[in-house]
Amino acid sequence: MKRLLSSAGLAPRKRYGQCFLVDRNLMNKLLAVTGLTGEETVLEVGPATGAMTEDLLPHCKKLVAVEIDTGLAEVLTERLGSDPKLTIIVGDVLAGKHAIEPAVLEAVAPAAHLISNLPYNIATPLLAECLKNSWRAVTSGDAVRFDRMTFTVQREVANRFAGEAGSGDYGPISVLMSLLGTVAPGPLVPATAFWPAPKVQSQIVRIDFDAERAREIVDLQALTTILTAGFGQRRKQIGSIFRKADTPYGPDALAAALATAGVTPDRRAETVAPEQFAAMANALAK
Repeated sequence: MKRLLSSAGLAPRKRYGQCFLVDRNLMNKLLAVTGLTGEETVLEVGPATGAMTEDLLPHCKKLVAVEIDTGLAEVLTERLGSDPKLTIIVGDVLAGKHAIEPAVLEAVAPAAHLISNLPYNIATPLLAECLKNSWRAVTSGDAVRFDRMTFTVQREVANRFAGEAGSGDYGPISVLMSLLGTVAPGPLVPATAFWPAPKVQSQIVRIDFDAERAREIVDLQALTTILTAGFGQRRKQIGSIFRKADTPYGPDALAAALATAGVTPDRRAETVAPEQFAAMANALAK
């Protein structure tokens, strides 16, 4: 990879959070966790020069690689662009903070697996949008379903994905992932496995979308609204937050939702279980 970048006059760019996974053994571990059968459409974000792309191609039906760095995209195209299984999209995978780029969704429709050494600065919003799209796919049929997401991410971020109520890692993304999928933390990845080496450990994580549980959420926007409000001031009592929150529902409806979920107003959001947040959201939706 260093030789390829050097010959193209390129270098890792902090702007894009580029830390390339260069340890072949750990790359193989990531691929082993994916559970690919050869019939899947795969979305790879940040393929760089295509080290993992090259290994993924024999194990999937179609591979869509999204690279924001135009220089790296040129190297990737030169190396692997002739493979009929590979579609390369040059640009940002996100169209703003709360949406996946439509061209990417069109390329992977109707369903895909996300497999990636994720750029750290987009991991949480991208995975949240993958789950939200999957919810829309099974509740209205009007979106792309991401059946599985396997990736490397900073260990502290991985801890938040699997955070449980009452822990310091617990937050809105923990609730979303608990209600819409199953999070399986995998092997730790030392900083030395990347180039350039980050200052923190990383971890391989696999998330399997749970369509049955997702259908239990009546209105995902209602859930997102109360999560944003509740965790926006996580040290305050949730009843007090909801009385003053700027939401479409009003304080009386929010108070009734708390009662329906069996949550007393003196609780803090970090102590409320995912299922209770789901009950509140469903009560508001009705």
